Amino acid sequence: MNGTNQRLEQLAARARSAPPAVPEELPYGFVTRVLVASTETPDSSALWARFSLGALPVAAVATAACLWWSAGAMSSDAHDLAQVFIQTPLFP
Repeated sequence: MNGTNQRLEQLAARARSAPPAVPEELPYGFVTRVLVASTETPDSSALWARFSLGALPVAAVATAACLWWSAGAMSSDAHDLAQVFIQTPLFP
């Protein structure tokens, strides 16, 4: 136990005598270049919004076509089962 305290005292003495850490300075103009680069990048969220709004009618037509195609092929038993699932309330 005494050896541990002695080692801790030695470490604390070395830490007190260590030179203070000097923060590294950034290269000249680095902050300006970062700010300019951040304003030059285009906003990609507007592009994604435009693509998603363009794809919305296509998805709606595809969904309607799938429902129309599957409704004709559905047997009466499957239709009754689908109605049961539609009318069953979902609880969390």
